[in-house]
Amino acid sequence: MSNEKERTIRVAAVQMESKNGLIDDNLKHATPLIDRAAQEGAKLIVLPEFMPTGYIFTTDIWEGAEPREGPTVKWLKENSKRLGVWLGTSFLEADGEDFFNTFVLATPGGEEAGRVRKQTPAAYEACFFKGGTGPHVMDAELGKIGVGICYENYLSYIPQIMYQQAVDLLLMPLSAPTPMQSFFFRHRQIEYYNNIIMVVARRMARLLGVPVVMVNKCGQWRSPMPGIPFWKQDSSFPGLSTIVDSDGTVKAQLGDEEAVIVGDVTLDTSRKTHEPPQCCGRWAWEGHWLRNSLRLIEAYGKLSYSLSSERKRRARRISSAVDSIEKNEE
Repeated sequence: MSNEKERTIRVAAVQMESKNGLIDDNLKHATPLIDRAAQEGAKLIVLPEFMPTGYIFTTDIWEGAEPREGPTVKWLKENSKRLGVWLGTSFLEADGEDFFNTFVLATPGGEEAGRVRKQTPAAYEACFFKGGTGPHVMDAELGKIGVGICYENYLSYIPQIMYQQAVDLLLMPLSAPTPMQSFFFRHRQIEYYNNIIMVVARRMARLLGVPVVMVNKCGQWRSPMPGIPFWKQDSSFPGLSTIVDSDGTVKAQLGDEEAVIVGDVTLDTSRKTHEPPQCCGRWAWEGHWLRNSLRLIEAYGKLSYSLSSERKRRARRISSAVDSIEKNEE
């Protein structure tokens, strides 16, 4: 980033519906939406978590996994160069015997600016991909870009990392459906959950003093979940994608419709928080919903994932297939 104290950039959030496991269809569906964002002058465009993958709580999600340089990364690089923008989303990456939720940001030159692996899978997600290690901040020409993937943004380590590394801008890709009614979720809890999604970007912007781009999916969602009868397994993504400026001003926000929002945000060092963010133990702030229940499910998921021979076999198959192609090309 330049030495200027203050800088304005136009950013965009692409709120869209994804079909489970249909990578090519989802990428094709996203293309005219990112075109629209670029036409409206956006220089940075963010798409939801697992945009190409869909969101599945069964082992079927592994069939939608990709190698490191698979269709999604190629799509990001080709379109970021074509449009001359920064472009990012996350996908299910197969690496060796493991699966990861990986966010990749491509530069206007069609190169990879960096990638972030989700460190803490949420609830049943822990059954299907591993928490990654590595940085959550990318050094780019735009400045220091932080990435918190969905559930991570409710945990204290994200604002702490962003403060310690003095990020200039925070990206928050989500794939957060409205929970299905079950033993753990009742109507009032579901309403509270949606309210949390609505305000999380504003809270984080005020906590850090930096702009935030939060983008979620919209549309119907159906995925079998343990303990929920099949006739109650229909839900939806509430959307609520939001762009917040570094002073906490909401520049644009959506409901549950498929749409593109853009906003001019200010990267200003004088607005950044000068004191470490005050968090609540493991959580970014007080009042987080169903804390203990989530931790129990996460622990179960990690154990289930670690013991799965099917997971290892499927991940190796995807990785080895790519290795064979690369060797043949050489």
